[in-house]
Amino acid sequence: MTTHTEAKAAGTPTWLDLMTPDIDAARSFYHSVFGWEYNIGGPEFGGYTTAHLAGRSTVGMMQYQADAPPQPASWSLYFASEDLESDVAKAVSLGAQVLFPTAEVGEFGSMTTLIDPGGAMFSLWHAGTHIGAQMTDEPGAMTWYELYTADAKQSRDFYAALLGASVDLMPGELEYYTLKHGEEMIAGIMQIDPAWGELPPHWAVYFLVEDVEKAVAMVTIKGGKAISGIDDSPWGRFVTLQDPVGATFKVIQEPTAG
Repeated sequence: MTTHTEAKAAGTPTWLDLMTPDIDAARSFYHSVFGWEYNIGGPEFGGYTTAHLAGRSTVGMMQYQADAPPQPASWSLYFASEDLESDVAKAVSLGAQVLFPTAEVGEFGSMTTLIDPGGAMFSLWHAGTHIGAQMTDEPGAMTWYELYTADAKQSRDFYAALLGASVDLMPGELEYYTLKHGEEMIAGIMQIDPAWGELPPHWAVYFLVEDVEKAVAMVTIKGGKAISGIDDSPWGRFVTLQDPVGATFKVIQEPTAG
């Protein structure tokens, strides 16, 4: 388990939230899958929901506004920023576009949402009282972050420059880069294979689970589905899942020792 009591270092993943058309259904589904409990914000924050494990925040959830145009349900990744104005200007100079300009979220912090040069959405978060996830790398909490992109080299160069990260090319047939701060791996970048069909550029998140088969079974029981088979890797067994309204996420089980 990794617990966090201070804001994350600049350039590292710090928060994740779900935009969904049915917040009540989402709360019920993810409680069954991950055991999350919830704090629900007041109307001034649109009922924004913060999920918790053992009293520590893990992710957020929000329902689309009734007058918003139809949108698919999706998870969104935030990177920590110590200076939003400077980081946004840097991102734009590197080819990003601002989707939602900087906004203050009460005492909690401030944020900006952008589209990277390859078309994937991400956000920057400057912490106030909300430091981001207080728990990671524990069953039910987020543990890894992976960009799927049609131009891995372009995305590699963009995020390395924006996040102050070094890059390693992973061995193997797939073009896959890891972003690092020192020896700490912070995220991955994967080249989309055209053989996978229509796959838009996006950031994917992995949640840790104790048993990947049990997680798939619970997702299915609660109205979601597996959209890939279970794969084995040196980092564990993982699968891509979809919640009942179409938001995709991944779960991974740590490799067995021995």
